Amino acid sequence: MGKPASLKKSPAPKSVAIQPLSESLLYRVAQCLLAAPVKTAPAEALALLAPRFEADRVWLIRLDEGLQNFWVSYEWCAEGVLPCLPDMPGVPTALIAHPLRSFTKGQIVILDDIEKLPPDAQPLKEEMRREGNFATAGAPIFRDGRLVALIGLDDTRKVHAWTPEEMEELRLLGDLIFTAAERAIEAASAAPADPPPPEPNGCYVRTGNCHVQARWNEIILISADGDHSRVRLEGGREFFELKALSAWEAMLPANRFTRVHRSHIINWSHVRRLLRTSGGRWTLEAAHAPPVPVGRSYQAEVRKHINLRAIS
Repeated sequence: MGKPASLKKSPAPKSVAIQPLSESLLYRVAQCLLAAPVKTAPAEALALLAPRFEADRVWLIRLDEGLQNFWVSYEWCAEGVLPCLPDMPGVPTALIAHPLRSFTKGQIVILDDIEKLPPDAQPLKEEMRREGNFATAGAPIFRDGRLVALIGLDDTRKVHAWTPEEMEELRLLGDLIFTAAERAIEAASAAPADPPPPEPNGCYVRTGNCHVQARWNEIILISADGDHSRVRLEGGREFFELKALSAWEAMLPANRFTRVHRSHIINWSHVRRLLRTSGGRWTLEAAHAPPVPVGRSYQAEVRKHINLRAIS
């Protein structure tokens, strides 16, 4: 017989350091969701994600069934980072149309440098600038094949490139946290019925490091100022906002406000007079505001409001 073939010994398996379950993020998030009060558990769980993903803001967005509007349901912010929650009482998804196309396909979105966003994402770019973001990322959450929520991260200090592996981990954690959010909604619906909350009747404008509440009926005029805007309120108060008119259009109630010029959005409740010259120029006069020109392409919309309202 020939010499038997020698058997090669397999190398000894390398020892792998197994992280104790009690120290894993998934375990800590699950433990938080089980132990914390139902109403606050999702927000407390978001706070646990920030160190892992080196994020300055962690958020959970809820979408309506028709994907027409979204709400920032829960949010965690690092010290010194302004929250977005007061600004987002129910915003048309037109503001996030660019990444929403990917989210509906089940794809994660990593915007590691907002300055590289394409032209069709200009409203989102302006909103991210206003929020002070250098980078943002999000993962979709589905129920029964329908997109219902998004979980995401913001970095307000530097350009940040999260990895696809990190985002898949975020997706898993987001699904778990949204389940807790659904429990909170169910618990609220099972409680004795309260009167329905009133429709949002205003927004917050920023001055320095503060939010100042402005009710819809207080806002007279919003005018473009470069890529940003100036908000004129009753009493002559004026605020400079890091938000473009396109972003304002997406959040203002259409039954109150109309864009009448590429540089102006006006509150109809403050309009007192429409002046028309023989040259075809239109000007709106409002209390406590300078005359507002009406662009030719906006005259049809203004005429529609004139037919509905009495303007002296």
